[in-house]
Amino acid sequence: MAEASCGCFLSQASSSLTNRPFDSTNLAYIHPRLFTTLLLLDPVIQPSLPPMGFGTDTTGTINFSLWRQDVWPSRAAAVQAHHTLLRSWDPRCAERMIQYALRDLPTPLYPNAHAATDSTTNPTESPVTLTTTKYHDVLAQMRQNFSARTVKDRIEVDRTTHADLDTRIVSVPVYRPEPPIIYYRLPTLRPSCLWVIGAKTYLGLDEMREGIRTCGTGVGGSGGMAQGRVKEVILPGSGHLFPFQEVGRSAETCAAWLETEMERYRMAEKGWQEQRQLMSKRDHLVLPDEWFKVLKPPRASRSKKARL
Repeated sequence: MAEASCGCFLSQASSSLTNRPFDSTNLAYIHPRLFTTLLLLDPVIQPSLPPMGFGTDTTGTINFSLWRQDVWPSRAAAVQAHHTLLRSWDPRCAERMIQYALRDLPTPLYPNAHAATDSTTNPTESPVTLTTTKYHDVLAQMRQNFSARTVKDRIEVDRTTHADLDTRIVSVPVYRPEPPIIYYRLPTLRPSCLWVIGAKTYLGLDEMREGIRTCGTGVGGSGGMAQGRVKEVILPGSGHLFPFQEVGRSAETCAAWLETEMERYRMAEKGWQEQRQLMSKRDHLVLPDEWFKVLKPPRASRSKKARL
């Protein structure tokens, strides 16, 4: 699922929308019957690199995460620093982000509270920092690939540490392994799946829609769009962070899908229970008669029975 967790401003919001589809989709591959359905909200599941955030482009979100300010003289100062971001959010999301994304100093990273802010503000106000440090946040979003290029300017991948690196992007200094891995496995995804995509997402919309088209259509898959097990919803005017900005529309879209899927689940469970109740204790220990009708006995067994 792509629920929004509150760890730190902007970058944490982005990573919560990015990583959770990885986790839930991978878990669905490990245990195909674990989930009845998946809700993927603008998930980063595509074979190519997004146009921002996965390289050395200075406008990328990963650059912001690494170089951002992470200490403020007060909670109010931290909120004001993120005013532009939070004003576009649903007030409830903004309130929870303010509540949980910040923690008071001192911390192990900043043991000297007021020295860390280098501020002359009221010493009675507690300085704050990010609940999830920016360093942990960067590591949660990306893996480094700094050593792939040798001194002779050749590309050599260390398979003991970077076996998950897609060779087509081997020259990129930072990467995320899950997007292409999951993308090419989408045809085998067993649970039904709702894809909710922002029309103004920074992701590759054409590639994502191709993935949706193939989702569940392969061996072991749900059956895909043709069997009503996969659905695509494009939200006009929305970007990547729409779950934080348009809570009502996001919830309504997901609830409509869940209503149908839960009814399907209840009917399947009811049918299963009714079938089990008709079985005797012995029926649970042996194979049904149909097995013996379909699988004929070996010739030797038939001949021996005839002689008897």
